[in-house]
Amino acid sequence: MARIRTIKPEFFTSLTIADLTPEQRLTFIGLWTHVDDAGRCVDDARLIKAAIWPIDDRTSTDVEIDLKALTESSLITRYTLNRKRYLAVTNWDEHQRINRPTPSKLPAPEDGDPTPPSPMTRENGDSLNAHAHFSEDSPQERKGKEGNREGKGNPPTPRQSSDSPTVAQTGERAIEDRMTDAFLERYRAGNAYSQRQVRKVIADTLANGTDSGELWKALERLGSLSKPVSAGTLQFAFSEIRQAQSASNVITLPSGQSLTGTDATVNGWGAVADSFDIEDSHESA
Repeated sequence: MARIRTIKPEFFTSLTIADLTPEQRLTFIGLWTHVDDAGRCVDDARLIKAAIWPIDDRTSTDVEIDLKALTESSLITRYTLNRKRYLAVTNWDEHQRINRPTPSKLPAPEDGDPTPPSPMTRENGDSLNAHAHFSEDSPQERKGKEGNREGKGNPPTPRQSSDSPTVAQTGERAIEDRMTDAFLERYRAGNAYSQRQVRKVIADTLANGTDSGELWKALERLGSLSKPVSAGTLQFAFSEIRQAQSASNVITLPSGQSLTGTDATVNGWGAVADSFDIEDSHESA
């Protein structure tokens, strides 16, 4: 049953929303009218397509791609209980304030287990993976990548040979794995961070040449604000850090001289990077 909901003006200036395609944004808004008063619904792309895109030339597979993007942006949580799949809008109370809400008949996310990636849907009577029949150059896949234009969406990952890791391995575990674990250990409680999404963003950012110390500072900023981890939100964090650094970029040396500008920035980020280098040397030993 459709419900009357509201939308805040800041939705249109959200960096997380800016990473989505227009179709994915509209699916997210449409979910608000489809979910119950607790922000929950049955996780079935066919039902969601029928409720949100009833007369448009879109398939349930298209909607499944939208839902996957919303999950990776931590905007929705998909979970399973007793072999039944559900989804919930993340931070629902921040999106909607409902007068006299009806108690939900569906289980809460914390009562279930995270739904494995790429759930199966049925198209034309056949059971298939929502993404298995799409190539990288198919129209549906290109539709999901339109946000990469003009700096939107995830930055392209440099092509590498199949036997080459995204980041050089310096011990038993790659640096992106250790950074992901450290971030989730510190900030996962109370947030709907996806380990897969966080690791992918970290790996892509490191592969594009970003200093690990600078990246960790940006991740700490996002975690402290409970922001989703994506290419767009990282740019927001980098910008905030650099603005703060330029406002107070003087470090006093023991000699009484001051370290300013880029030197101060590198000095601050270097301390974080050194912690990873030290761990690498211990593992190598």
